[in-house]
Amino acid sequence: MKVPRILVYIIFSFIVAAVLYFFFGSGGLLDYRRLIAYRGSLQDNMDDLERINGELLTEVQALGSDPERLTLKARELGYFREGERVIRIANDSSRKSTYTVGKVLRRKAKRPQADWPFRATGLVLPVLLVLVSVTVRRRKNRENGNR
Repeated sequence: MKVPRILVYIIFSFIVAAVLYFFFGSGGLLDYRRLIAYRGSLQDNMDDLERINGELLTEVQALGSDPERLTLKARELGYFREGERVIRIANDSSRKSTYTVGKVLRRKAKRPQADWPFRATGLVLPVLLVLVSVTVRRRKNRENGNR
């Protein structure tokens, strides 16, 4: 049984469009790789936040149990006892924040991916193949007719 040539072209075009869509379409292999990379950065961020949380819990426990440390921390924050003399140095840039804040990761808004090239490939490719096939046949017929 001979399969019509147009059917072969349609099947071939469908396969080409499906492969293109699989690799480059929305939800395809490239999108999957980007998502895996984003997942890794989220996991790293969670690990950092858990580390910071552990440090802060240790700090809270130390402040609750050690009055001297609590006094030093209060002085760092600008609190002093009555009667204490305070000497402030102007333009003291050596003071830095004692707390580390984690970073907030935001997912970039994904603009919709244009899948029309893959659909157009599936629709236009069989037509082009038929036109090429008809043109080649006509040339062969003309060459055979001229002899």
